[in-house]
Amino acid sequence: MSNAKQAAPHKQSARDKAGPLPPKRKYAKRLQPADRRAQLLDAALRIVAEDGFTSVNIAAVAERGGVTRPVVYDSFGSRDELLEDLIERETARMAAAVERAASGDATTPDFGTATTEQLPAMVERFLTEVRSMPDTWRLVYFPIDGVPPVLRERITKARDVLRTPLAHALVRWLAEQPDADEVDPEVLTQVVYGTIQTAARLVLDDPEQFGIDRILALFDYLFVSES
Repeated sequence: MSNAKQAAPHKQSARDKAGPLPPKRKYAKRLQPADRRAQLLDAALRIVAEDGFTSVNIAAVAERGGVTRPVVYDSFGSRDELLEDLIERETARMAAAVERAASGDATTPDFGTATTEQLPAMVERFLTEVRSMPDTWRLVYFPIDGVPPVLRERITKARDVLRTPLAHALVRWLAEQPDADEVDPEVLTQVVYGTIQTAARLVLDDPEQFGIDRILALFDYLFVSES
């Protein structure tokens, strides 16, 4: 019989029986209230862009934002409040973007004093603004499920801020053209405005194929090239 001491069998503890510890719960990084609200509105905007307004609810925003539902409720009392704040923020962003596009600087005056050569530069500023906030501008240019009526109204107002300064610039352009007496400035404004809106859809829908430079070549041809 061997004198080797046999190892005592390992006694399984209650912890061993329970299996490995579950992963520690991840908690959202602490943010200032304004920063948290902005983060959650960004999450809601992404949901809208991907699945429409009807898919926005507190649980979905919490999941997309990487927080718990109570965290969302700390910032927004209800889904309606969240959507109202989202609409307010995005329409304000659009209005500010249009104003920046319509306003000039030292080298590119605003639409009201623009010369023909500067019109394409202003269109470029507008399309650059659109391209920099694609989810925001998709609310304007693409059909989205469940758009609240109040959003449609605010979007129209924000978008149409561009129409008046554009009309001023085109009147100046017409004044420079020979034999332009029979051209209706209002019709011209509507046609050019519609062209700019189409251009915005193109840079949002397929920016690789329809880059801003490619679109601006058309405006250079129409308003700058000598006949």
